[in-house]
Amino acid sequence: MRTRTTSMILIMILAVFLMPAVKAEIAVESFILDQETVFPGNEVSVDITVKNAGDETIEDIIVTLDLSQVPFAPIESSNEKVIGELEDHERREVHFKVRSLPDAEPSVYKIPVVITYNGTTKTSLISIEVSADATLDVILDHSEVVKVNDQGKVSIKFINNGLTEVKFLKITLLESPFYKIISPDIAYIGSVDVDDFQTEEFTIIPSAENPVLVLQLEYRDSHNQEFSKTRLMKLNVYSEEEAKELGLVKPQSIFSSVGIAVIAGIVGYIVYRRIKKRRKNAI
Repeated sequence: MRTRTTSMILIMILAVFLMPAVKAEIAVESFILDQETVFPGNEVSVDITVKNAGDETIEDIIVTLDLSQVPFAPIESSNEKVIGELEDHERREVHFKVRSLPDAEPSVYKIPVVITYNGTTKTSLISIEVSADATLDVILDHSEVVKVNDQGKVSIKFINNGLTEVKFLKITLLESPFYKIISPDIAYIGSVDVDDFQTEEFTIIPSAENPVLVLQLEYRDSHNQEFSKTRLMKLNVYSEEEAKELGLVKPQSIFSSVGIAVIAGIVGYIVYRRIKKRRKNAI
């Protein structure tokens, strides 16, 4: 019995010595950003945890963020960090600080993390999302409305001056006691590309001088995030007297009045002659 036990112990010891050791191997175990979403021009801290998954100590480890193909630049330090050594199964955190470029387009960017040691190179990927608010400017393009109680069209321009596409844009002209809406009060525009614009018209009758149009804008950005915003737009609308003084309307001349009266008289005379002729024929 003792001989059998001794043999088993010897076999176990021999198996331990004959078991192949795991070679030195380093990989990115995890990474943490100090913010979930980065906007163009913003700084972001990147903490990367690397681990020696092998059974040997590794020295002269270099961790590099490869920023050559992404819109980021290192700040306060280089994009390369040196780790003295990592013992077997040891972890180490390296810290980087980068800034997204001002013209970075909204997207999820894959950044290579290159680890070199003992003549070996390992590459892992981390991701940083760059986002941007969908921004719309609303300006008056043209207005036919110059006098109170005069019907006219108002043309409004919607300009995308942000860094992301505007999608599913819907415009609603809200009711107000200062104007009456004649045209449909809702207009669907759809998409507006970056650095582009769309124009929409509404027909109104102002009931007061200098009314303020109330516009509701509903749209989504490139990530399908929904936005709902209200914009106010003042119209320059004048009284009859002010409009004449400013030359915005032409006063009716006496010749125009006489002309209208003459035409009305001729039409009336023709109608009278026809009615008289019909009565005479009837007799």
